Amino acid sequence: MIAEAWPPVPPRIPEAEVGFGEPQAVGGASTVYTVLGQRKSLLYKRYSEPHVAAELDRLVSKYSGMAPKAAAYARTHLAWPVAAVCDGDHVVGVLVVRAGQEFHVTLSASRTRVRDFNFLLYEKRAEKLGVERATDRQKVELLRGLVDVLSWLDERGLVHEDLAAHNVLWRLDPPSVFVLDCDSLRSLAESSKQPLYTTVDWTDPRVLTNDVDRPDGASTSYVLGLLAARTLVSPYWHPGDTLPADRFPAALTQMVARAHGPAEDRPSLPEWGRALDGALAQTTGTVVEPASVGDPDATKRADHVAFLVGLTVGVALAVFVLVRFV
Repeated sequence: MIAEAWPPVPPRIPEAEVGFGEPQAVGGASTVYTVLGQRKSLLYKRYSEPHVAAELDRLVSKYSGMAPKAAAYARTHLAWPVAAVCDGDHVVGVLVVRAGQEFHVTLSASRTRVRDFNFLLYEKRAEKLGVERATDRQKVELLRGLVDVLSWLDERGLVHEDLAAHNVLWRLDPPSVFVLDCDSLRSLAESSKQPLYTTVDWTDPRVLTNDVDRPDGASTSYVLGLLAARTLVSPYWHPGDTLPADRFPAALTQMVARAHGPAEDRPSLPEWGRALDGALAQTTGTVVEPASVGDPDATKRADHVAFLVGLTVGVALAVFVLVRFV
């Protein structure tokens, strides 16, 4: 049985029929709006420049062709594209699944924003806003949940090209994640003509140096290494910095070292899953203070700036972005 779109929406829809409201987030490549009416469980992501229609159509088609169980999984964990939005013959945006309220945080009576991994990285600032701090065990559980989602995508031959802290949302009861920017999903079996937008501080150096055209499976492993170290040790951690034995699970130490080494030696997703399972047995279930690792003044971090911007204007904005036109 083929899954119907959720809520009912054709694979292509004129922008005039979307019925969108106020902007929720503004970035360099797009603006995200609420959607009104019966489609309020979706968001409208309007592009600053026209998108490659065929590539977006393929992602929309993948969703419409999913069995009900797979479609439900996608809606639970991924901001999956469900319809291309058109202005005449041009694709100007996309309707994507909206993360549930459990993945949002209330900043004031009138302001909410998504709870992304930056709230885990910069948790002392987040705590001042009333965001509950996660224990080291809960952080490992969230990383394990992310590996499950990435493995689900990998089984379908897909890689996320802008995997970064601001694109992963989390909740604690139960520990679960939701991945944003899923119009950045790419089939590993196909090339892409779409410009590459990626956050520099979370990007595989092989991409930055043009050793590979676009992020791949090895790039995913690289980012997982960053997420593990920055979540469990310090938001300012960088490859080559120490991993204090009293702060970092031994099961992950070599995984992080391999993730930031040669691409052919980087851990696979099943390896990451097994290592995180082992790390669960090595964590205490307590709130751990960040270690004094890395130099926050030496490196400008896009995720750090995005967090600060989010606190002041209520948007999640990646500032330092690599744009490559191919």
